[in-house]
Amino acid sequence: MASPERKGQTFLQMSRKRLKRQCHSSYHHLDRVTTSFTQADRSADLPDEVLDMIFSFLPIRNAVQIGALSTRFKNSWNFSRRLDFDDDFARGRSPEDFKSVVNKVFDRHEGSSILRFRLCFDPNREELLVEKWIRKSIEKGVEELDLEFYQNGNVFQGRWPFKLNSEVYEAESLKILKLNMCQLDLPPKLKGLRFLNTLVLRKIIITPTLIDTLFQNCSFLETLDLAQCHRIFHLKIFAQKKFKVLRVGDCQEILRIYIDAPNLRSFHYSGHVCFIKFNVVPQLKDVMLNFRPSKGFTDTFRVRNLVYDLYPIQVLTTTSTFLEGLSPKFIGGKLREMQFFFGNLKEFHLIMEGAIYCNPYDIISFLKHCPGLEKIFIDLNDFCFVRGPYWELHNRQSFQKYSLSFDSLKFIKLPGFKFQKDELMLVKFLLERAISLEKLVLVTPKSRHGRVFTPDLQAYYQHLRSWKASPAAQIAVFEHVNDVTSICPTHSKTWY
Repeated sequence: MASPERKGQTFLQMSRKRLKRQCHSSYHHLDRVTTSFTQADRSADLPDEVLDMIFSFLPIRNAVQIGALSTRFKNSWNFSRRLDFDDDFARGRSPEDFKSVVNKVFDRHEGSSILRFRLCFDPNREELLVEKWIRKSIEKGVEELDLEFYQNGNVFQGRWPFKLNSEVYEAESLKILKLNMCQLDLPPKLKGLRFLNTLVLRKIIITPTLIDTLFQNCSFLETLDLAQCHRIFHLKIFAQKKFKVLRVGDCQEILRIYIDAPNLRSFHYSGHVCFIKFNVVPQLKDVMLNFRPSKGFTDTFRVRNLVYDLYPIQVLTTTSTFLEGLSPKFIGGKLREMQFFFGNLKEFHLIMEGAIYCNPYDIISFLKHCPGLEKIFIDLNDFCFVRGPYWELHNRQSFQKYSLSFDSLKFIKLPGFKFQKDELMLVKFLLERAISLEKLVLVTPKSRHGRVFTPDLQAYYQHLRSWKASPAAQIAVFEHVNDVTSICPTHSKTWY
């Protein structure tokens, strides 16, 4: 039988990848991890460096739980490298208890490094203590710093944001920085943040100087995510080659966005219709344009100007406001369609929300320009098509005579489907022209008003089957609570 010393050497020789798999931060693995540690406790007195390695892969909450199950590991959390003091950790603790535990962890931390420090906390009158925690994490080479500040459980308003100390801007180890309601004052020449990969900002004042400083100094930056930030009127991005992802959400003062990023792959925008201009973006694949409903008619110039820059994309999520901006317009007394082409588009996700006049014809007149579509999601929510004069006089007849085929279309899903006449008309149009369709999924709305009785459903099934051009196409109807569809759109409505 191997000696305890020999067993200790074996543990030391275990690959870090294998340990990471065994001790990953998942509550499902907690029992297995606890059992293995208890067995090790009975068989060998492991040296501190082995404990350091093992417990470094556990979040602080898991490490504390294991410590409570075994006296041998009662101080195991001293080695944790993932310090997640978030809402889950705070649950069941008073603010004073929460503060005391966090402070205790930092005072007693014996690990060689800290990989992640996440803090959800009200810093009011505790600024010096929070600065101490941040400083300690930076001293131990923290790679991910996530600071989300609150007041009495709500994001605070009317108070000065938390001012970051200079150590954050001088940190060489930081790769991911997430800040909520902080004061961000980047010096013109950064001493640190050279390896920053991801920057996420929430409820922060953003200036053009800050954006310029960021891209001039952070050459490894790949992702910039801004949401509910203030004083952004004209956002100009002149990015370096590493930059790939830009997200802008609910920045209400924004008027213009200009993007010069040769390797941009993904762009997400949520808010009112603003002027968005891309320089050449040949790598752009993934776009979300969650345009909020306009109080009046959609600014068609801004939408039409944007669509020409999006030709390379493969995935598009947008709202009916976007389609209204592209819908056919009367020019010289004739109804004329806009000419554009999305030859690479594989997935289209349409969120019907707040439309003024968007109808089935507007939808198919857009789909006409996307010959390679494979998946279509049309989220109807509580939306009902309006049968106004525009539809009756101009679109209805054109819709019925539209010559179009979807040769590549494999999957269609319509959540919020109420089996209304115009909805059925749209589904009929798609089924009759999707010759390679594999599956159609209809999901009834959340509200009880959208439920369909079984006898009616059987009749609808007969109609749906008679319309399909693809003999192999499956048709499924689910109530909202029973939707088991495995295929989902790439994007959810919001990401923040």
